[in-house]
Amino acid sequence: MRLLALIKKELLSIRSDKKSMLIIIALPLVQILIFSFAATTEVRYMDLAVFDQDGSYQSKEFVQEIKGSKYVRDLTNVQNYETAQKMIDTQKIIAFVVIPDGFSKNLGTQDSQIQLILDGRRSNTAQVVEGYISQILMKTQSKDESPLDLQMHYLYNQNLNNFWFIVPNLFGSITMLLAIILCSLSLTREKELGTYEQILVSPLSSYEILLGKLIPGLLISIGVSTLVLCLSIFVYEIPFLGSLALLYVGVIIFLFTISGVGLFISAVCKTQQQAILGSFVFLLPSFLLSGFTTPVENIPSWLQPLSDLIPLKYYIIFIKGIFLRGMEFHTALPLLIKMFLLGIVSLGAAFILFKRKNG
Repeated sequence: MRLLALIKKELLSIRSDKKSMLIIIALPLVQILIFSFAATTEVRYMDLAVFDQDGSYQSKEFVQEIKGSKYVRDLTNVQNYETAQKMIDTQKIIAFVVIPDGFSKNLGTQDSQIQLILDGRRSNTAQVVEGYISQILMKTQSKDESPLDLQMHYLYNQNLNNFWFIVPNLFGSITMLLAIILCSLSLTREKELGTYEQILVSPLSSYEILLGKLIPGLLISIGVSTLVLCLSIFVYEIPFLGSLALLYVGVIIFLFTISGVGLFISAVCKTQQQAILGSFVFLLPSFLLSGFTTPVENIPSWLQPLSDLIPLKYYIIFIKGIFLRGMEFHTALPLLIKMFLLGIVSLGAAFILFKRKNG
C-alpha cells in the first residue's frame, strides 16, 4: 500500500508539472515523426547536373533516361565543368554527368565513355548514387546493345575514406552537444541551488546576466573544438586545406547560435532535468535533419523547410568545405550569415523570455 501511494504521488507530481508533461509528450512525437521520414540510408532524391558536350540524339536520349529515373529529383543542364563544380562545392548537387564530344560516333566501340563526377565529401551517398547511375547505364546498354564505359571520379575524397566523412560531422555534433548542455543548465542550476533570486537582485542587468551565462559555455566549447581539431588533423589525418582563421570564425558563430538555444531552454525550464530533456528535443531533430546521418535530400519536401532552421546543417557544409576543399570566405559567407541570424533569433528569444519572466 505504501508503495502504491508513492507511485500515485510520483505520477501526480509529473502530471502537475506542465513543462515535464510537454517534454514527455513532445519528445516521442518528434522522434516518431522525424525518424520515420529522415532516418534512412536510402538515397530517394538525387540532384544532378549534366554536361552534354555531344548534343546528339543519342546523348539527349541518355539524358532523358537519367531525368526519368524515379531517384532523380532535379537534373540541371550546364555548359562547362566550372559551373558544375561550383554546384558540387555548395552541395546543390551530389554529382554531375559528362557526356563527351563524339559520344554518338563512338557508340558500339571501346571508346564510348561517360564520366561521372561525384562529391566525395558525402562518401556514403556518393556510392549509392554511383550505383543508381550504373543501373541507368545498364538499362541504356540493353536497349542500344552497345558497350558504355562509366568512369568515376570523386572530388575532395578520391579514396572515399570514411574518416574524411564522419570526423568533420563529429566536429560539429560534439561541440553542439557540449554547448547546448552547458548553457541549458546554467540558469536552472541557479534555480535549484537557490541562488537565482540573488542574481536577479544584483546590480547586473538582464543582458549582463545572460552574457555571463553564455560566455563561459562558449569559451569551453571553443576549447573543446580546438581539441577535436587537433585530433582530426594529427590522429585521424583529415586533410585541412582551408584557413584556420576562417574556421574559428565559423566555430564561434555556430557555438554562439547553439548557446543562444541553450539559454532559451534554460530560461523556459525550472529544473536541470527539464533542461536536459529540452535539449534532447532540439538535438534529435538537429542530427536527423542536418545531413549528419542521412542526406537532406532524403527528407520529404514538406519537412525540408524545417531543416533550414537547423544550424548544424550549415555548419557541416562549412566544416567539410574548410577541411576538404579549402573553402574561400566569399563561399562561406552565406553559411556564416545564416548561422549568425539563427543565433540572433535564439539569443533574442532567450532575452525576451528572461526579461518577461523576471522583469
